[in-house]
Amino acid sequence: MSAWGFISAFLLVGSAVVSAGPPPEPMPTPLTEIVITSESLVFKDRDNTALFAGRVAMTKGNFVMSADQMVVYFDGTTTPPSSANLPTFGNRAVSVIDATGHVVIQRGEKRAKSKKAVYHQRDETLVLTGDPEAWEEGYRVTGTKMTLFLREDRSIVEGSRVVINDREPKPR
Repeated sequence: MSAWGFISAFLLVGSAVVSAGPPPEPMPTPLTEIVITSESLVFKDRDNTALFAGRVAMTKGNFVMSADQMVVYFDGTTTPPSSANLPTFGNRAVSVIDATGHVVIQRGEKRAKSKKAVYHQRDETLVLTGDPEAWEEGYRVTGTKMTLFLREDRSIVEGSRVVINDREPKPR
């Protein structure tokens, strides 16, 4: 089993809900929606982007990703029929979510951290860079770059180091 199988349901189907203001503690959400909270939101209509800054937290089900900043990129001005099952913001399909600064990912007992994470909605991949590290009780994986293929429940870790039978599930 891939060390990243726990993220396989991340951002697959649903709607997007956004808010600005001091973010509350992330709570589990229905699997059919994505909730992003932040201290501020700047939506750039012409650029098809939304910039969330300040204690940003994205939740979908029991999956939580937090960062200093997240930029959501949209496919275009209207949702194409092929995007019917993708999360949307208004009439725009979510294409890419780019999280930077103190990125922390959690789902159940499995956790990861990095300086940057880029999620590609169409092919369901998540790329972690900037000292990425993943762990749960029993192992810890570090590397220079982690690419998680969520549909396939597999991952590629470049410059990898794996510690097995690690008793402490917290990062070093």
